[in-house]
Amino acid sequence: MDSGRLEAFSDGVFAVAITLLVFGLAVPEPGREPLGAQLAGHWPSFGAYVVSFLTIGIIWVNHHTMFKNFAAVDRVLLFLNLLLLFFVVTIPFATATFAAYLRRGGADASLAAAIYEGVFLGMSIAFGTLFWWALRRGHLKVKLSVDAARSALIRFSIGNLAYAAAIGIAYLSPLAALVISALVAVYYMFEQTPTLRAATSGAPASGTATSGAAPSPAAAAGEESRSGLGD
Repeated sequence: MDSGRLEAFSDGVFAVAITLLVFGLAVPEPGREPLGAQLAGHWPSFGAYVVSFLTIGIIWVNHHTMFKNFAAVDRVLLFLNLLLLFFVVTIPFATATFAAYLRRGGADASLAAAIYEGVFLGMSIAFGTLFWWALRRGHLKVKLSVDAARSALIRFSIGNLAYAAAIGIAYLSPLAALVISALVAVYYMFEQTPTLRAATSGAPASGTATSGAAPSPAAAAGEESRSGLGD
C-alpha cells in the first residue's frame, strides 16, 4: 500500500492535536489580580502545555523519519498507526485535565496525573508496536541483523518503562510524574533507531551485511523476513 495517504492523514491529526493544546491554557482575568501573579499561579497549565507540545512534536518527527525508511505498508500497519493517532488526539484532553487539578493536590491531582501518563504510555506502546511490526514483516529499506534489530527495538520502546513508572509515581508526586514525561521527551529528541540513521545517511546499518550498495526494498523485505525476527 502507498504510505503517502497514511502520512498525509497522520500529519493532519498531529497538526490538530498540537493546536488543541493551546485551548487548555488558562487565560488571566483582567482586574482580578496583577497579571504577573495570575500567570505565575497558572504555571501548571504552561508546564503541561510545554511537555505535551514537545511530546507531540517529537512523535511527529520520529513518525516522519520512521515511515521514510519503510519500503512497504500493509493493512496491519495502517491500523497500528490509527491506534497511535487515537492516543495522540487524547493528549490535549489529558493535558487540560492534568493542569486543572495539579495545583489542587490530593487524590484528584494524582488521578489526573495518572491519566496523563496513561495516555502517554498508550501512545508509546502503540508507536513501539508499529515499529516492531515493521521489523517483523521486513518493511524496512535497510536490513538489520537480529541483534541490531532487537537493540533498536529496545531503544525505541524504552519510554514505555518510564511512562509506566510515572503512573505509579503520580500517586506520590504529580509534579514528579510531569518531570519524568519531560525527560522522556528529551530522550526521544535523539534518534534511537540505528536503521533510520543508516537509511537517511546512506551508510550501512550496524550489523548488516555490506555488499557495496544498499539492498532494494524488495530484497530488504525478503532478507528481513528470513532474519528470524518473525520467529
